[in-house]
Amino acid sequence: MTKQDIIDHLTYKCGLHRSSAVHAVDGIINVVSDALASGEAVTLRGFATIKPVLKAEKMGRNISTDTPVVIPAHRSVKFVPSKELKEKLNQ
Repeated sequence: MTKQDIIDHLTYKCGLHRSSAVHAVDGIINVVSDALASGEAVTLRGFATIKPVLKAEKMGRNISTDTPVVIPAHRSVKFVPSKELKEKLNQ
């Protein structure tokens, strides 16, 4: 499912005007990405928790030249599904 599919679903199934659906989806994406960028976890009860995590520096390997490469420390995102979502997926 893409962003466009979500907008179409909100438009046709929920009865929102297309412009309202676009603004709603864009707004949610902006709020979530801003919160994650500032180091804050986002919890959507009944769905998941999305939280920023710090990945430590580690050694990797360039597969084309077979030489070791240092992968620097960086921030990433961890998606933790809720109990309800896990149950729905396993029905």
